[in-house]
Amino acid sequence: MNKRLWTLALAAGLALPVCSQELVLGLTHAKTGRFAGVGVGTEIAVDIAVAEINAAGGVNGKKIRVEKFDTGSDAKNAQVAAQKFAEDAKALGIIGPFSSQEAQVAFAAGERLEIVQIPNAASAPGLTKDRKWAFRVTEDEGKQFGRLLKTMGAKGGVSNKTAAVMYPSDEFVGKSLATWMPNLLEANGWKMVIPAEGFPTNATDLSPHITKLQGNSPGVFAFAGLPEGTAKVMKELRRQGHNSMLIGGQIFADPDIAKVLGNDGENATYVSWYWWDLNDRTRQFEKKFLDEAKKRGVNKSGAHHVDASAYDIVYVYADVMRRAGVSGDAAKLKAERVAIRDALMATNLDGVVGKVCFSKDHDSELSAYIIRIKNGQRTLLDSHAPDRCM
Repeated sequence: MNKRLWTLALAAGLALPVCSQELVLGLTHAKTGRFAGVGVGTEIAVDIAVAEINAAGGVNGKKIRVEKFDTGSDAKNAQVAAQKFAEDAKALGIIGPFSSQEAQVAFAAGERLEIVQIPNAASAPGLTKDRKWAFRVTEDEGKQFGRLLKTMGAKGGVSNKTAAVMYPSDEFVGKSLATWMPNLLEANGWKMVIPAEGFPTNATDLSPHITKLQGNSPGVFAFAGLPEGTAKVMKELRRQGHNSMLIGGQIFADPDIAKVLGNDGENATYVSWYWWDLNDRTRQFEKKFLDEAKKRGVNKSGAHHVDASAYDIVYVYADVMRRAGVSGDAAKLKAERVAIRDALMATNLDGVVGKVCFSKDHDSELSAYIIRIKNGQRTLLDSHAPDRCM
């Protein structure tokens, strides 16, 4: 309806057709708070993907628009975000929430509100199991750490097969990892020299915790926490004379980890579901991400795997909405949310994290890239193929 006819219709008191020109998605991210160091790139990656899709004509003739909510890294705010997106913004789906703890809370709300949520970082085991509306473009922490240990056994270069585990006791994922990291280490032939040792994130003196090693330097020191906590632990570990190799799961797989650790990080080895130099697609994404981050004053060494997933999630939604014929019509909102959920199970999309598809438990099956820091640079030590989705 053109502007003149629209004005005449209003003057005549006629009912006007609802015609949405946009497809609305919500973004629940951790731009501030304790996850900000890792979460700052999520918005950048999402914005890049949205701009690309809209420049190519959008989806079903409509542009994508993203409403954003910063949780401040507080889990209870993720539930607020889900409600705002579902009820106020009338979003078709949600990118996020960010952390596993946020997902635990928000997923329960999503089931009640009947809206899909797809986190780009939450990776604690079992989060989506038995959920109807929760999906993930992440990989299970336990599975990935097991793959890392296979590489350590074959290519790790550590003859002393003893280990210690340390974790932040007030972080959900850290505590979760600490319950099964020792079991996985022992199952792969590593002997624990002390039980898993926890400490508060804000602790400034870690010497009592490291002293428990009592001069018995483990061959590997596994840390289950964010990069900032890793740096504190490694500084104290080296101060007390231990030369253990640092290993870790996805939680501290930050491209800035080499910069954060400095000399204490040489030979540190960790697992990620994204490798920036894998192919032309990943290299192009990496360049776009770094260029856009620089424009925004964000200094990053590269895209985190959670950034790569955020980028791919936007394309997953675009693909699903295209296949489901989503219109964005407010009168069809409930039905189109159901159509999006149902179409997700048939997803088979080439992304920068690899082939994106979903298992019966709504989890993605992604590769494992084993990365080692050499001379302050990230190097690819090994890789493991993903499991089949179905």
